[in-house]
Amino acid sequence: AMEGTSNSRTDSLIWTDAQLEFLINLLVQQSRLPSMKSGGNLKPKAYKAIEQNMIEQFGPGFTVEKIKNKLKITKAYYNICKQILATSGFGWDSTNKCVVVENEVWAVYIQ
Repeated sequence: AMEGTSNSRTDSLIWTDAQLEFLINLLVQQSRLPSMKSGGNLKPKAYKAIEQNMIEQFGPGFTVEKIKNKLKITKAYYNICKQILATSGFGWDSTNKCVVVENEVWAVYIQ
């Protein structure tokens, strides 16, 4: 199979911002329950609960597998955001949920 094709079968599900936000809220809820965690990771039953919620809310496509695939991508994105935010000159715009940066800082950052 070709790498990096947009129609890769692992994540053929298109996620809306609302769906991703809902998922993240579920993850936060689950991670606050001591019985749902094991060594800093969520237990399979936590994912099962999240899957049920996602399917009830958005339909049968939102399986644990799809959720985990999405989280891998999102986590990578999140780590990039954290790195960017840790760089001085960057800020977080909570209204628009995006990184705010002065043009000259960005110019230096991407060099």
